Amino acid sequence: MPLLGLLATIAVGVAVWYWRLKMLREAGSEVIDSVERMRGAYKRKQFRKKVEDAPLASIEDPVIAAVTFYFCLAKEKPAHKDEAKAVIREGMQGIVPPGDMDELLIFCDWIAQNVINADDPVQRFHKLWRSRLDQGELHQLITIARAVCDVGGGPDEEQARVLQLLNRKLLN
Repeated sequence: MPLLGLLATIAVGVAVWYWRLKMLREAGSEVIDSVERMRGAYKRKQFRKKVEDAPLASIEDPVIAAVTFYFCLAKEKPAHKDEAKAVIREGMQGIVPPGDMDELLIFCDWIAQNVINADDPVQRFHKLWRSRLDQGELHQLITIARAVCDVGGGPDEEQARVLQLLNRKLLN
């Protein structure tokens, strides 16, 4: 009889330790799941931040791309930004409806604030411009870009380089 009591005690002890280890494993799984959820939330936040930081990627309209490019050129001479904005407005008068002009200029100016290099729009949009604009419109795009660069006494070194890149990408 004492042997049966000993076996029953051992069986109960094994069952208790098995249950404790099972609970420990479940707690560990919950901790790992929580860490994975936090890691996923962090990655989603980083991705959202990248998308918000790269508004150029969402532009599919050649007019918006062109106006954004003009503002990137104008950003090279911050002292003459208002004059450049007037040149952009004048150049886009026949292209953009008057009711949409202010909204377009504000939107494109906001996008241009996030662009670091003035040649980024050229690199990103030259295929869009070549596929959706005819030769006359491409020349008009370049003419307005030159007019924006001429504000404040002609193009500076960076603007001249970007204009050369634009000519090379669009006309060759």
